[in-house]
Amino acid sequence: MNEIKDFASKAFNVILLLIILLLSLKNCQFQNSAMSEIEDLRRSIIDSDKLKKEADGQYAKLVDYYNSQRDLMNDLKKSNRSLYETIKQQDERLLSITSAVITLDERVVQGFAKVDPADTNNLNLSLKYPDEKDPFVFWDGFVNKHTAAYQGKFSFGKLPIQVVLTEESRGLWKSRIIGPTWLKVDSMSIESLPPDSYPIVKAKNIQWLFGGSYIQGLNSNGNGIGINLGLNLYDRHNILVGANTLNQVSVGYLYKIKSFKRNK
Repeated sequence: MNEIKDFASKAFNVILLLIILLLSLKNCQFQNSAMSEIEDLRRSIIDSDKLKKEADGQYAKLVDYYNSQRDLMNDLKKSNRSLYETIKQQDERLLSITSAVITLDERVVQGFAKVDPADTNNLNLSLKYPDEKDPFVFWDGFVNKHTAAYQGKFSFGKLPIQVVLTEESRGLWKSRIIGPTWLKVDSMSIESLPPDSYPIVKAKNIQWLFGGSYIQGLNSNGNGIGINLGLNLYDRHNILVGANTLNQVSVGYLYKIKSFKRNK
């Protein structure tokens, strides 16, 4: 009779373990499916995103961060071969490429030229863009009244440009280019590595591990639960020490051979 009870107990524990494993597998599959759907939605949003003017001189666009290092290098090779060669020679890691086409807002100006007191045949002109107070483009010269010949000098002020990168709550990255109100951005694209490819993760030299275990006895020792304490060294070596309710103590060693990562 006791043998039947022991067998029934073991069978119940085995079935319980199988159910737990099955539920864990189903939950993992569900999470992977949900993450895949989120990634597909993000790709769709990024693909359909257009350049947005948020204010005068301020434009925004989502970052396309579904590029590999090879994608970025190939794009750079086509658009800027010299920089591509420099990056290769200096063994640099290309993280992102931002391309933008910028123009200046048109302005209509009017006024009067001044007769040059040294030569009354010349009319002196001083043209300033976008305004008199803080011009970015300044032309200073003269026009001859009789020959229509002109001569002058262009000079330029400072063009402050700011690029701001943010992350939305949806996990999307948004890049903003901000300049003077008379600055117009006709097009902009930002290609980047995936977010998880940016940081170079350095493993800690020592990490503590803690966990538990369930022991399914296959003989008269019965079933038990255990507590395990471990030490991870340099992300490779794992030393484990455990104790359980069966009055057993264990010591183990694990070595990480290789890490696997799914390519997206």
